[in-house]
Amino acid sequence: MAGALGLSLAGPRAYGGVLVDDATMGDGRRNANAADIRRALGLYRVADAILLIVLAASAALVNVPV
Repeated sequence: MAGALGLSLAGPRAYGGVLVDDATMGDGRRNANAADIRRALGLYRVADAILLIVLAASAALVNVPV
């Protein structure tokens, strides 16, 4: 999701003064804002709709009641 939104998430950061050296996800900008959260929710909803369509089509193909 980070790449789709043009963000760079995780990576090195500090929690309570303790450095956590995790890998970075995505290669975009580091600061997310409210618009990014709205875009992420929209992307999630589209992905969820696609999943439901695929599941319904699969169930129809094998004649399983939905």
